[in-house]
Amino acid sequence: MSHFLMKTTRVVSASIALAVAACPALAADWPTKPITIVAPFTPGGTTDIVARAIAAQLQRELGQSVVVDNRPGAGGTLGAALVARAQPDGYTLLLANVGHAAAPALYKNLPYDFEKDMTHITTVAVVPNVLIVRKSLPVNNVKELIAFMKSHRAEATYGSAGIGTTQHLSAELLKKQASFDAVHVPYKGASPMMTDIIGGRVTFALDSAASANAQLAGGNIKALAVTTAQRTRFLPDVPTLSEAGVPGYQMSTWYSLTAPRNLPAPIRDHIYQAVLASMKDPAMQNTLQSMAAEPGGMAPAALTSFVHTEIKRWTTIASGFSATD
Repeated sequence: MSHFLMKTTRVVSASIALAVAACPALAADWPTKPITIVAPFTPGGTTDIVARAIAAQLQRELGQSVVVDNRPGAGGTLGAALVARAQPDGYTLLLANVGHAAAPALYKNLPYDFEKDMTHITTVAVVPNVLIVRKSLPVNNVKELIAFMKSHRAEATYGSAGIGTTQHLSAELLKKQASFDAVHVPYKGASPMMTDIIGGRVTFALDSAASANAQLAGGNIKALAVTTAQRTRFLPDVPTLSEAGVPGYQMSTWYSLTAPRNLPAPIRDHIYQAVLASMKDPAMQNTLQSMAAEPGGMAPAALTSFVHTEIKRWTTIASGFSATD
């Protein structure tokens, strides 16, 4: 081996050794300043609720202030783009959801790649969506709703919290699998959508159980089905869509913590472990239960693989509709 190659090899080896030695220190020293979780939807919705719940827990676990920054717009993609451009230092995180996996199929020329430009850390919560209608609508099950939509075309509308949101995706999947049509009415958040469901200005919605719970408890709306593969323990008497007449229907709204690409593994793992500890806290468990949510905690490698699968799945599902539907 030449003197040059030997010297180069020693330099590279020394650099690797320094990097490896620095990794534990990096994790031990982090965080040293406030952390921001970008919630890419309006305040008051499920994403915002989940973001604030995990922020409070991480603040205690990490010993630093954790703030939620609402950056709504374009089905959550504006907030995702902001995080993708941030420094990969663990101080800027995204509370992502299933809509971000569907976004590549809905939006052309996204300024980021949700799979490749992000470090996927862990899931925070999984929430079922619930097929809801106003109390006075003359239907009591899914088959009756489908028949109503087909025979009352002027009233065949559904609401969502915005284009590309889980409500939008859930409803388009239902339309596709149940073979009926309905006009999409997007709102700027779940609250105004719920107001119009109750008021009869839109016929149905597939809202998250978290935001629908209060109105269900108050008797202002009816739950016809849940979107998950199995019934949820929080609404045990409500059938799944698959049980109720749409075989094979399955949709879950998952929420995950995501960071820019190249987040150092020690910081990623530090955040992951803090989330796992948060899931065991009674306050967090009570918050999740109040939202009809199952706790998260998926490992980084498993989440990365899951995101890849979800993007492929939604690319297939969304082939019949776009962000303008």
